[in-house]
Amino acid sequence: MSSYKFTTGDIDESISIMREAAQWLNDKKEPMWSFDELNRDVLRNPAQEFIVMYGDNSESIATLLLSYEDNFFYPDIPRDTSGFIHKLAVRRKYAGKGLTNRLIEYAVSICKEKGIASIRLDCDPHRKKLCAFYESFGFELTDVKRINTRRLGEIDVAFYKYNFD
Repeated sequence: MSSYKFTTGDIDESISIMREAAQWLNDKKEPMWSFDELNRDVLRNPAQEFIVMYGDNSESIATLLLSYEDNFFYPDIPRDTSGFIHKLAVRRKYAGKGLTNRLIEYAVSICKEKGIASIRLDCDPHRKKLCAFYESFGFELTDVKRINTRRLGEIDVAFYKYNFD
């Protein structure tokens, strides 16, 4: 693949990619997302941008949600001062090809256009490969906390920030 197209707003395509990734993780006995949360109503809040990456053959290959506020994980960060990445996913047949870097770079470009100088994300600190990927991109671990969620109860969360100013 040599060229990529990025779109925002392809909610159903974005959800399709996330569901494929969620199924793969479930099959590996490493569940991350519940299928109940991978629907339009749940994902629209707080996501502002459903970014989908397409390949040369016009097939959707990767997605992420980008929002500009996150009152659950980052209640102290004012709206429109940071981008927040959630639900980064790649179709399995395209995994391991560096596409996530390009997808995050696209999210960074959107944030720069809006005058935002950082992106944050959260993940399970026990998923060492995922944490290593974010750190290799340039995200810095800012904190690890145990938090209480309605769906999962108490969970450990690693908080990352990437400054690009």
